Amino acid sequence: MAASRDTEETVMNMISLGRMLWCAAVILAGPLRAETVTVAIWGSAPGEIAAFDRAAAGFTRATGIRLQKQVIVDKYMDVLKSRFAGRKPPDVFYLDAFEAPLLIASGALAPLDELLADQDDYYPQFLQAFRGRDGRLYGVPKDYSTLALYVNPALLRQAGFQPDDVPREFHALMRFCKKLQPHLPVGVAAMLIEKDLSRHLAAMEAYGQPVVSATGYARFTGNAGAFGYLNELVHGHRERYLFSPGDDLGADWPGAAFGTGKAVLMMEGNWVQAALRKDYAGTPFQVRAMPTVNGRQQTMAYAVGYAVAREARNKDAALRFIRYMTGPGLRTWIEGAGTLPARKSLEHAMRLSGDPDLAPHVAGARHATVWSRGDALPIMNLNFGAQFLAAFNGLKPLDSALRKAETVSNREIERQR
Repeated sequence: MAASRDTEETVMNMISLGRMLWCAAVILAGPLRAETVTVAIWGSAPGEIAAFDRAAAGFTRATGIRLQKQVIVDKYMDVLKSRFAGRKPPDVFYLDAFEAPLLIASGALAPLDELLADQDDYYPQFLQAFRGRDGRLYGVPKDYSTLALYVNPALLRQAGFQPDDVPREFHALMRFCKKLQPHLPVGVAAMLIEKDLSRHLAAMEAYGQPVVSATGYARFTGNAGAFGYLNELVHGHRERYLFSPGDDLGADWPGAAFGTGKAVLMMEGNWVQAALRKDYAGTPFQVRAMPTVNGRQQTMAYAVGYAVAREARNKDAALRFIRYMTGPGLRTWIEGAGTLPARKSLEHAMRLSGDPDLAPHVAGARHATVWSRGDALPIMNLNFGAQFLAAFNGLKPLDSALRKAETVSNREIERQR
């Protein structure tokens, strides 16, 4: 019995010593590290960064999971792809709908279907932009912006017109701009025009022919209606009633040209409103729906979502982060960022349709064309931009510019297949 008691005491002493050594190790090592999720976002306006930080702080309070924020200031997708190539991707990150198809096709993303039990709360085209060819969801939309027509009523009245005189159909609007221009002071444009395909895809497709064919090739030619639409822009620039904000007016973006009173009309996104209220508070503006084209309502939508790397080090925390930031934290983000919520329930709760400045943007989401058309769209966008710019500036005929853009795009697409 004595030997048994001695053995028991020895075991208890060893357990006690082990506990002491463990405690000492903890004291020397410091406190246990909290769970952490890495999140990559692009550099943006200070207000957007602050809104993200507030929403992310709410996530940490709710879950105890700390956030390691990675702000990529320049060439976001290039930096992100390099981190994937180096096998050090962030757990979760912003993903633009335009870039989503290429990244999905690469196999670098984790499917996120489990996060979306309430698909009816999203506009279907926003979800579709983040689906792969397998039908699975690889990004959860968080917000979007749409285009609308902005009118400076003061400049309009000074020229002898009223806001109600501005037509709501595209070709009639172009005729009105031509009529308006002679009544404006020198250096003031009837209307601002951006030349990117991202601004005109919806209008071109309003004539029935998709810009991207069913087999994934560019179709910039063979559509008389789309040609007529683009030709109106080329003609208006040549006749000097449509102006490029940068090339013609020396402004770094349309909001600056409009805000400083250099334009009566512009087609721009809801992101411009913060600048018009803060930086150009003396400039009045009204917001209307984009002009109809071929009898159809049309606008572009630019959607952004959250995605998770397939090789994420903390996938569970990444999923919890997305669930929070597209749920309880979404309102905090929207109120600070100035974008529109991807969830219709939050749109209704915030009564955005009752805001006269935002209502045209919100209404546009119902029929908007999302800036996303498969993994070859970046190639088409680059070639269209170069060729249409040449036509817009009068350096080549529009028909030959479109043929060149189509031929070069399809050659590059074929080479990559």
